[in-house]
Amino acid sequence: MRVYIAEKPSLGRAIAQGLGGGKAEDGCIRTKSGIVTWCFGHILEQYDPQDYDSRYARWQIADLPIVPNPWKNKVRKDAKKQFTIIKKLVETADEIVNCGDPDREGQLLIDEVLEELHVLGKKPIYRLLLSALDEKSVHAALHDLRP
Repeated sequence: MRVYIAEKPSLGRAIAQGLGGGKAEDGCIRTKSGIVTWCFGHILEQYDPQDYDSRYARWQIADLPIVPNPWKNKVRKDAKKQFTIIKKLVETADEIVNCGDPDREGQLLIDEVLEELHVLGKKPIYRLLLSALDEKSVHAALHDLRP
């Protein structure tokens, strides 16, 4: 099964339409060609300093700079449900398509989720490069997936 992870719901709906439409479910759309799901911007955020060590809850000049090793992310509170949906879909996927916007930030939004789920390098991942949401552009991009 192929899972398409869009950067935002509107992009996910456009991709699902480009795949021939499908059945909307909670946090995803099932199509004949795979399942489309989405983030809504950054669904992960960096740990706060006190998440690394409680002594950083109150900053002191002697503690600066705070440079954790490794840097860690956590799921935003308002995104836990969608992250869980993405996680379940990715676990069962044979292939994953990064459908972030065609810029560095769009790449990062999906890559950080895939990194958090420990799938980078473990499953085939393709990139959808889409610059417009009209039907012709979506079809063309879906037929030009890149590793």
